[in-house]
Amino acid sequence: DPSKETVWLAGYGASGRRATGVHDPLHARAVVVSDGKATLALVSIDAIGIYREDVLEMRRALGWEGADKYLFVTATHDHSAPDTLGLWGRFLGVSGVDKARHKRLKGDVVALVKELSGRLREAELTAAKTEPDPAGLCRDSRDPVVIDPELNVLELRAKGGGSLATLVRYSCHSEVLSKDNMLITADFPGALCAKLEAERGGTCAFLPGAVGGLMTPDSDDSGPLEADYKEMERVGRALAAHATKALAAPRHRLKDAKLSFASRVVRVPVENSRYLFFLRSLRFGHTLMAADGRQLSGWETFYLPWRHFFLFPLPERLRPWVETEVSLVKLGPVKLLGIPGELFPELAVGGYDGSRRYGRPLVRPTNPNPPKLETAPKGPYLRERMKADVGLIVGLSNDMLGYILPAYDFQVSHTRTMLPKPPGTHYEETNSIGPRATDIILGAADELLNEP
Repeated sequence: DPSKETVWLAGYGASGRRATGVHDPLHARAVVVSDGKATLALVSIDAIGIYREDVLEMRRALGWEGADKYLFVTATHDHSAPDTLGLWGRFLGVSGVDKARHKRLKGDVVALVKELSGRLREAELTAAKTEPDPAGLCRDSRDPVVIDPELNVLELRAKGGGSLATLVRYSCHSEVLSKDNMLITADFPGALCAKLEAERGGTCAFLPGAVGGLMTPDSDDSGPLEADYKEMERVGRALAAHATKALAAPRHRLKDAKLSFASRVVRVPVENSRYLFFLRSLRFGHTLMAADGRQLSGWETFYLPWRHFFLFPLPERLRPWVETEVSLVKLGPVKLLGIPGELFPELAVGGYDGSRRYGRPLVRPTNPNPPKLETAPKGPYLRERMKADVGLIVGLSNDMLGYILPAYDFQVSHTRTMLPKPPGTHYEETNSIGPRATDIILGAADELLNEP
């Protein structure tokens, strides 16, 4: 209740917005599946993101640290939800996370997974996908214009009954509501899930796809705030309608599906100057490590930011690293690849040739610093390398490291503050852990995909 407690909303800028009320409720939704040998819990939280340490804590609380049970957590990337990453408090560099509320959230997820694990039912899996025209749904605000319009739907139906759960994956930021909004809301994923739950029954969970780039709702935000709420409903309901239509002609319907999962833990260097200066915020959800793999002391996490700022730059030998996780879930012919951040869609599907621009200019003629497309990476791209008839690339999975950019167009001013920004559309670099993360994360994904 924002009238009784202070809630700082995440997203937009470097400091939080104090919530004044609630427009619609937020949820943590979970789906637990088992093939009798392995058990998987897929959890989607209406939040800007969830850090790796939070996921590890929930796994420990569940006792799910063995080879036969796996907790897969993602966030809808909601820009109108309370801060869960420690980045949007009252002032720059001050956390907006309410520790008691954050602890309660993790406890609620653990309790939900335990409850669902105790009442499994025989179900049939339906997998479907469609590619709706992105006009009016999602657009790309950074050149080159590459949109991944694929909408994936997984539905579990009870034997002889109705829907138990529906999972919808789509690549777009949950930000129909702009920074002017001061009400807590689940944005369009809330409207999407509400419609599917009302029409089909059961639980609906939204999974974000490759939302970097930047994939933002193609909505009319020129009117009053009340009109934005209507746009939020329109986008969510339109995506729900596409999901329903896709389920009418599914690609797969399975009564028996083998379940398996695997993950790779990798270390990523912290290269972003802003992340280095506000290292305390990154420490909130990660174990900071030295290049040799040892855990950094509290003194080092205090000293290194000041060393970087006043004796710029921080030498490579002193650069901190963080551990993150890339994961692969197989459910029959369905593959879910978990990426710990906001993957650019061109890394997933290509589109540098203009095949994914959907009527928009590939490069805006007004761009003063267009990307050098002749140096862009060549295929096959990640979705093709998945070799799956139904392959879901799920972003913000089990961690949140910001944007995961193609290295060819990673442009940044090499200063203490990363200012001035390069001309053109280069905001995403300021909210990325660094350029080397992309190859490390995609390399781990390829290792998982190439395992027998």
